[in-house]
Amino acid sequence: MFPDRRTLLQAMALPGLALTVAVSFATPGIAGALNDLFGDAPIVQAVRKGSVDDTNAALLDGASANARASDGTPVLVVAVSIPFPEIVNVLIEAGARPDEKSKDETTALTLAAANGNADIVTYLLEHKADVDETGFLRETALIKAARARHNAIIKILMAHGADLAETDSTGATAMEIAQRAGWSDTVDLLRKPKSK
Repeated sequence: MFPDRRTLLQAMALPGLALTVAVSFATPGIAGALNDLFGDAPIVQAVRKGSVDDTNAALLDGASANARASDGTPVLVVAVSIPFPEIVNVLIEAGARPDEKSKDETTALTLAAANGNADIVTYLLEHKADVDETGFLRETALIKAARARHNAIIKILMAHGADLAETDSTGATAMEIAQRAGWSDTVDLLRKPKSK
């Protein structure tokens, strides 16, 4: 004869966890709530799977557009990392703050710039993202774009007034990073005056 589910859980789980899991099996409403204790909130799950419908449903159910994943990453940064431009739009329209930072100081804009996502960079800037907000290692979106040689992103950032004099944690500007890498096209772009 096989042991019942509760006995198996008690044998396999840490003390106290077996009872919690056993209760979750017995009470469907609690199972959904426990999901948040062990993983990400439903809105983060919806964003990770790329579902605009599920993201909208989570927002309608009261989820915050400024929710964070279990590791502390803002849900907007999660959407940019995948990337899901439509979900970025949904979150911003629902009130997500574009300059929220993850634990490692990543913002949606610095991540989009580093990844070369021109549509997302443009959308975030049009919705009040700070063009010179620093991220990990004090790198602005312009520095991230220069480091990755994303010239199209550099043009967008410069058109939105990115400060060419900003430096990273080592004291290097975007221009110096491009010069060290030997990217003359990027250097030339960074020498041009900002669009007005």
